[in-house]
Amino acid sequence: MTWHDQRMTATFYDRLAPYYHLLYGDWEAAITRQGDALSDLLTAQGIAPGAPILDAACGIGTQAIGLARHGYRLTASDISPGALARLRDELARRDLRARVQVDDLRTLRGVESESMAAVLACDNSLPHLLSDAELLQALRTCHRCLRPGGVAVFSVRDYASIARVSPDVRPYGMRHAAGSRFLAVQVWEWDGDQYDLRVYLTTESPTGACTTQVLTSRYYAVSITRLLALLGEAGFVDAQRRDDVLFQPVLLARRAHAAG
Repeated sequence: MTWHDQRMTATFYDRLAPYYHLLYGDWEAAITRQGDALSDLLTAQGIAPGAPILDAACGIGTQAIGLARHGYRLTASDISPGALARLRDELARRDLRARVQVDDLRTLRGVESESMAAVLACDNSLPHLLSDAELLQALRTCHRCLRPGGVAVFSVRDYASIARVSPDVRPYGMRHAAGSRFLAVQVWEWDGDQYDLRVYLTTESPTGACTTQVLTSRYYAVSITRLLALLGEAGFVDAQRRDDVLFQPVLLARRAHAAG
């Protein structure tokens, strides 16, 4: 991802931050459901509440808020300052605590090596990195941040199961907020193994006046098979796919325990 690509991704989520919760039928329920599921997964891996964990692509906090509620010692980072500002507000409103910082998943300069029991990046964050080289860089960085025996958790789309229709129009559905109606629609336009994403956000006021914003980003439709291979190249062990955790497939991998 070039500087331009990085800036485009940050701007996309800066602009989406005020509306992101409206992409869910019930965002509060999603926070609870995903927080519970991820806490159960981490606990089963020996990482109990109170352990230090990093949500390295936290957005406005769909996973981070739920994990903070479970008592994890949370660092939350993202490339989008706007999303992080929203997350800080959401945490304060719920009287929850987390260390929140702008950071790049490829480098995680604000995280010390071997400081985390778990690193997470959910909601299809990895495919914003547009090449295998950048994905490998990010995965090696996540590996660096983990303690020996720590785990990485990534949720991603299963692109191998998605027909490449162009344009592919994907509506979220109608929402109601503050007396207005809100409609969001994704449009995918394919370009080889990548696609341009446009999100059309339309708000209709009680008087019938409409405004529409168009947000743009780009994704790499990397397969789960390729991601599992890259996890191995990055130094992880026991990499596996889990389909019983979140609404997207989850990739789970571990940094090996120290020898001896």
